Amino acid sequence: MKDLTSTPFGYVIAFFLPGVLGLYALSFWFPQASVLLQPVLKADATVGPSLVFLLIAAGMGLCLSAVRFFVFEKFICKKHHLPPNMFSQLAAEGKLTAFRAVVDEHYRYHQFYGGCAVAVGILFTGWLHQHLVLDWQLGYVSLGFVLTELVLGSAGYDTFKQYVARGSTVVRGATSEIKTHSKEPLG
Repeated sequence: MKDLTSTPFGYVIAFFLPGVLGLYALSFWFPQASVLLQPVLKADATVGPSLVFLLIAAGMGLCLSAVRFFVFEKFICKKHHLPPNMFSQLAAEGKLTAFRAVVDEHYRYHQFYGGCAVAVGILFTGWLHQHLVLDWQLGYVSLGFVLTELVLGSAGYDTFKQYVARGSTVVRGATSEIKTHSKEPLG
């Protein structure tokens, strides 16, 4: 029987939550996008608009995930990757179940942190676009943005690195040495 707790939660944090943040970020660039957020803000929202909001947020999350993929996996984390023939080895000895656990425990969090890092970048530039006044508030918000991006970016990098390391361990076995083509120690 399939575990129904970790997988849906993983999809919520990987796609839906960054998607909601992405919709909010777009409202700074396109004021019309704030209409999409109305079902969340109303206490008496009906099922129809709420369902439409959920679908749009999931779609936005998938779009952010595509950007996250290129920023993190193809650029920032390009030295960390799974073995090339890994998926053919997952069928043996129940490794697929263990690998799915690695995905739920590490990769979904990487998707969340990376997606939010992309969305916060869109949010900050949209906010900056609306508030082109140079004052103390700009400095504080800019500092907050930089710190948020550093935290989200570091978390996205680390969770992807852990995903690769643990996924490789599942495929190669716990006793074999893992190579992620990095000089950093695996934690």
